[in-house]
Amino acid sequence: MQTLQLKSIIKKILFVFILGLSLVSCNENNKKMKKDSNEFLYASSGRTSEVLIVISEKLWKSPLGDSIKASLQSTPAWMARITPEYDITHIPYEAFGNVYQKERNILFIKKENIKKPKVALRTNVYAQPQALITIQAKTETELIKAFDKYQNKIKTTFHQNEIKRIEAAYKGLEVKTLAEKLDKKFGFHLVFPKGFYLAADKADFAWLRRPTSEVEEGVLIYTRPYVDTTQFEEQNIIDYRNEITKKYIPGPVEGSYMKVSSVFPPVYKVTTFKGSYAVELRSWWDVKGYPMGGPFISYTFIDKAAGRLITIDGYIKAPKKGKRDLLLHIEALLNSFTYEKPTKPTKAK
Repeated sequence: MQTLQLKSIIKKILFVFILGLSLVSCNENNKKMKKDSNEFLYASSGRTSEVLIVISEKLWKSPLGDSIKASLQSTPAWMARITPEYDITHIPYEAFGNVYQKERNILFIKKENIKKPKVALRTNVYAQPQALITIQAKTETELIKAFDKYQNKIKTTFHQNEIKRIEAAYKGLEVKTLAEKLDKKFGFHLVFPKGFYLAADKADFAWLRRPTSEVEEGVLIYTRPYVDTTQFEEQNIIDYRNEITKKYIPGPVEGSYMKVSSVFPPVYKVTTFKGSYAVELRSWWDVKGYPMGGPFISYTFIDKAAGRLITIDGYIKAPKKGKRDLLLHIEALLNSFTYEKPTKPTKAK
């Protein structure tokens, strides 16, 4: 009987000893995990084109809040219908915990007892990709002035962050065979995700499509010899696009074809694209002889090595869908542009 009791006591001692070792081991692992977690970031969350605004209720209901709403929710010039550029959600400072810290686009506005207003951008603080913009100032008037001064840069930053997220997602879905064919043809690379196919392949021209029952995404690529700067003029860009689409992009009925709409004024902007002088054109396309249309965006820029002008042009057709976020997908495709080869591209036979 005593022997059995002794064995039981020994078992309990061994169990406690082993449990102690396990707890020490777990403790060490937890410390290591905590250390490693500083180097790990969750994927950011949030809907496309959504901005989280961290602000006091008092400031949100003030003229400052009105300025923020008027700016972020304004309709872009190229949209045919009233559509806010961003969807916004606001929360008070005390609610800015773990869940909200993972939001992709965050605007943090607060009164602070500081001498000069501060506007700062931090990226990938709590998650990635993430853009966290902070505006601090001593008074409401100074906060309004700071926001008004930097509002365009703020919107551009959030816009680029959205493009970055979509572009990263598309890289994991790239159709390699399609990319390789275009690399060889043009001498530059674009990332096309699953679903895209080559609808037309002509000399100095390619048409990529991804149609579904509700949405069609399309990209036009065309090049021509660079002659002079007049090729960058707005009307010349439009005329040449119409020439290309009339030749290669037929409509659904005989004699119809895609063209730049004459109803909506185009938005023309001189910019840079991948380090080159470029013009960006945003407008709407429609079809000659058929009721159909949608938005498009194009970049035209010089390829100095090959002495040519490159245009990459993306459009969407989505009669029953919102256009804002779909066009971001197109922008991400165009933004994936990189030069693949320094030599002149081959031409289709």
